Amino acid sequence: MEKSRPTGEVILQSNALVTVLLLLLSFILGLTSPDGRALPPAPGEYPITPGEGGSLGELRRDPASLRGKVIVIDPGHGGPNPGSRGVGPKPEKDNVLAVAWDLKGMLEFAGAKVIMTRDGDYSPGGPKADQLEARVQIANLSRGDVYVSIHNDWNKNSSITGTTTYFYSPDGYRLAASLQRSVVGELRSRSLGVRWASYYVLKNTAMPAALVELGFLSNKQEANLLATRSYQTKAALGIYHGLVEYFSNR
Repeated sequence: MEKSRPTGEVILQSNALVTVLLLLLSFILGLTSPDGRALPPAPGEYPITPGEGGSLGELRRDPASLRGKVIVIDPGHGGPNPGSRGVGPKPEKDNVLAVAWDLKGMLEFAGAKVIMTRDGDYSPGGPKADQLEARVQIANLSRGDVYVSIHNDWNKNSSITGTTTYFYSPDGYRLAASLQRSVVGELRSRSLGVRWASYYVLKNTAMPAALVELGFLSNKQEANLLATRSYQTKAALGIYHGLVEYFSNR
């Protein structure tokens, strides 16, 4: 079954000022409903990929910037909820958990404190809890500096491939942009851009939040890659570098 997408999802330019102004105007003037149906798109589509815009050389990347930071890692789905099953050898819940464990080790080695919404194949909050509410509660109770949700994508068009990163608030935009640049650069995947979306976990977390869709389980080649340990480690490294970039340039 195809993953549900919020109606009115728009791709925003990589110009953070444009994004912030659009969101603020939408909220102040009442131009948007909670699911963003009336949010006006920025002029043109500008997927964020490594090397575009000529600005990456100006960004600092100091792993010491992670020291002492509290980072919430949210591997999507889990337990009875497999996420996308796709056409690959493993479901989404297994792929993203492997990425999360690799990322946890990298971040802790750099001196960060890591909170995982789940560290095994179970439902966050217990079998009777709402998974999304439980993830948000774990994140907010942690008083984390950022929240990163990790997913695999699916589309009825099996030819579609690529990486997408979503955000909801202006604070989450720069985090999402840094993650998208770094993950695409590490995986050498097709960049589908940084997109605004009204996902529950992005709307309700109390810190800058982003949701990374690493690739499509509906595409045979990408589904096979997403299930391999080497590719999962590369994905973790991409998210790690994105977090280094984000905290180095705050």
